[in-house]
Amino acid sequence: MLALRAIIVIAPTTLREQLDRLAGKMTLLRHLAALRPGPLTSTAASAKCSLRAIARRWLDLDAEVKDHDVSLGQLTQQLAPEPAQARGMGTGTAAAMLILVGDNPERIRSEAALAKLCGACPVLASSGKTNRHRLSRGANRQANAALNRVVLVRMRAHPPTLA
Repeated sequence: MLALRAIIVIAPTTLREQLDRLAGKMTLLRHLAALRPGPLTSTAASAKCSLRAIARRWLDLDAEVKDHDVSLGQLTQQLAPEPAQARGMGTGTAAAMLILVGDNPERIRSEAALAKLCGACPVLASSGKTNRHRLSRGANRQANAALNRVVLVRMRAHPPTLA
């Protein structure tokens, strides 16, 4: 999107004004993907060609990501239907937790063990009379981010979590 915006900023005035009227990212992308630059004999045609190529790449990658998300959703639903249905737990979050657990779920015997693997438990960093703790930097950061997303979603509108 930054590359598209940069090209739009330096594009000829007529093209820039035409594109500035479009509202919404996907509307802009679809419009740019449908551009017909014609022969590359002007700066406007060159800009249109560049914008069209980037927009088409964006839309292709967007479709590919959606296909992968569907496949990931099916796999996650097969392997762990309960977490995938839990409040605040999306497909990506459930998949990140499944990756953390791996093929050996028996190693996580308690909530404390899960917290340690996710890096959500404090690590003692005291020295002398000073009593302090720090975050664990050696844990699974993706699982920590997934756990953080679940907590943030639940803290907004999940009564048991709020209580």
